[in-house]
Amino acid sequence: MPGGIPGPLGAAVFVGIKFGGYFLAAVALKKLQPTITASSLKIAIARTGLGVVIGPLFTIAAVWLASLFAPDESLYGVYAILFCVRILIWALVLFFFSKRTDLSGLRFWSFAFIGAVWSSLLDWPGYKLAIIAPGGISIC
Repeated sequence: MPGGIPGPLGAAVFVGIKFGGYFLAAVALKKLQPTITASSLKIAIARTGLGVVIGPLFTIAAVWLASLFAPDESLYGVYAILFCVRILIWALVLFFFSKRTDLSGLRFWSFAFIGAVWSSLLDWPGYKLAIIAPGGISIC
């Protein structure tokens, strides 16, 4: 199956798409929870930074775990594992930026879940644009 690995420009495009999406998510979050006083920019930087730092490690771990438990369906397993990780990452971001708010447990985890859905949806345009960016490595 042909594919490719994005080069530096493709990685920058992917991160840019994610950052823009996280900024929009932060704007929506602040409208839904006005007691969060941090700027949307700070929230987007924090979420993007966590994704850049731990995203590749968790992706590799998810691929490995999925191949152990479901070698024939590993792509679905990878996304299931990454989705759970994304919920936890959004929960961490929410915890950090909503410490002094009255955010209930159900609302907190609902926002984390919705954030994980949004992160997953951003993968599609991010990856599609990253693989067509110049400087990538083709794998056939």
